[in-house]
Amino acid sequence: MCLTIPKQVVSFRKGRVLLASPSGEEEAGSLIRIKKGDWVLTQNQIVVSKITKKQAKDILGLWRGKK
Repeated sequence: MCLTIPKQVVSFRKGRVLLASPSGEEEAGSLIRIKKGDWVLTQNQIVVSKITKKQAKDILGLWRGKK
């Protein structure tokens, strides 16, 4: 089973995306159009989908056991 935690786009650097996650910052590649501030889901260090801020909040709440 795979679990992906929402991450927020911080910046872009040398064709890579810098993301903020609950465990810190990480880099990923992306084949979809995203911009700074977007919330995304990644798999194997690739952005696979964009989600809304509300979806990110809901997922993070469930993940942290606050729902």
